[in-house]
Amino acid sequence: MELRHLRYFVAVAGELHFTRAAERLHISPPSLTQQIQNLEQELGARLFVRTKREVKLTDAGRRFLDEARATLQQAERAELVARRAGRGEVGRVEIGFVSSAACAGLLTIALPSYRQRFPLVDLAIRKLETPRQIEQLTEGRLDVGFLRPPTRYPAGISAIVIARQPIVVALPDDHRLAHADAISPASLVGESFVAWPFETDTGLHRHLSALSQTGRFTPRIGGRAPDMLAIITMVAAGFGIAAVPQSIACLQIPGVTYRPLAQEVSSDELAAAFRKDERTPAVKAFIQHVRKLSSQAMLAPAGRSARAGRAGSRAGARSIASD
Repeated sequence: MELRHLRYFVAVAGELHFTRAAERLHISPPSLTQQIQNLEQELGARLFVRTKREVKLTDAGRRFLDEARATLQQAERAELVARRAGRGEVGRVEIGFVSSAACAGLLTIALPSYRQRFPLVDLAIRKLETPRQIEQLTEGRLDVGFLRPPTRYPAGISAIVIARQPIVVALPDDHRLAHADAISPASLVGESFVAWPFETDTGLHRHLSALSQTGRFTPRIGGRAPDMLAIITMVAAGFGIAAVPQSIACLQIPGVTYRPLAQEVSSDELAAAFRKDERTPAVKAFIQHVRKLSSQAMLAPAGRSARAGRAGSRAGARSIASD
């Protein structure tokens, strides 16, 4: 039995007239009659009672009609789902992000516009630091990562830089430079810094290195932390100061203020990383969406001034802290 046999049967059952049903189906009446007879033979049951005056459904025909219609509807749904999946309109995309990508507004720009175009695609987002994103991208547990570029990517992983932002200094509120309009690198001689772990090569340690070289000092490390929220918390707790991306000023931890540098010593990059051989249509559509936004310069940070100190969004800080 084929789907066309069900369509022929449903057409005849709807018209209760072979000639009109044949016209609807764009086939000849004799051919339609033969197809219905073949179907009845296959089922071993008569579906119609046909006389010179009328065509009526048998009891078997009435029962078969409900099932035939349901089968055709399900087949149409299956076809629609397959076509949508092939176009990337349905599916699931696993997305990772670092705190500074969220603070820079990259997700709030990229995700709503994608969901508007592809409302049936399920987007799952998780806060993950760069090393874990790279690991999960390689393992296939993550599809796209908004991360800070490492020195090199593993084989099979590609990325596009989507934003650049200056480095600012996070300081305790009672620090001697907390109210400075801008901080000279040379004025940081002797300061203790909260830094990224040695084993994590994701760019932040390079910013501290550039800052210390410009200021002609060797940074004293007062503590290390694995993510931005922990770094800012340690600054608030008095472990030291920190060189962080400008967008991190959205993390309004009590006791911390942010100040710009008097001269730009380094810039922080954010990238979207993905597998080179990605074949899932929904994921490919998301990558293409990010590429388009990046090419239109729509993913660049808005340029929030670090001099605003505590003017950042507390609601944004709460959302990051809850991860």
